[in-house]
Amino acid sequence: MADIFANVETWLAAMGVWAYVVAPLVMAAVSILPVPAEAPAMVNGMLFGAVVGSLITWLGAMAGAWISYEIARSWGRSLARRMVRQESLERLDNAADQAGWWGLLALRFVPVVAFTALNWGAGLCDVPRRRFLWTTALGIAPGVVLFTTSGVGLSAIWRRSPPVAAAFVLGAVVLAVWWERRRRATRTAAS
Repeated sequence: MADIFANVETWLAAMGVWAYVVAPLVMAAVSILPVPAEAPAMVNGMLFGAVVGSLITWLGAMAGAWISYEIARSWGRSLARRMVRQESLERLDNAADQAGWWGLLALRFVPVVAFTALNWGAGLCDVPRRRFLWTTALGIAPGVVLFTTSGVGLSAIWRRSPPVAAAFVLGAVVLAVWWERRRRATRTAAS
């Protein structure tokens, strides 16, 4: 585990200025796919510090969220019509309309609501673009700062004691996997 972070850090450091391009692209890709984004955010904190790392993480997450939203908005509805009854889609649209901006913003703070699912769902439900963008920008900021600055602290621990840092990272990954499985089990039980 220690080698992985050392290699990533060395690889990005060797990229020089390009690391400032690659890091947000990685964050955007992670934001589009249904995978946890905490690890790349922490790496951004380790490599770029709290302020620049948070900005890179936030920009990448915003780009990925917007791309997901636009894809769902452009092609998702026609696909959904083939798979789901029209009444179900109308109920979903009504729920999104009734929730308004406040509901969309509040969902960004609920840990069991997947970031990626909310992005795709907002595009599918035709949430207005401006509402989606500003609620996402505001709603993800606390998590971005939390996870990115965790990476800054991890970097300090890493330099003093790589085994402790590796244990912390491993624990965070195990916790993220456990949380995701619990969330899926809860969602399946509710269905």
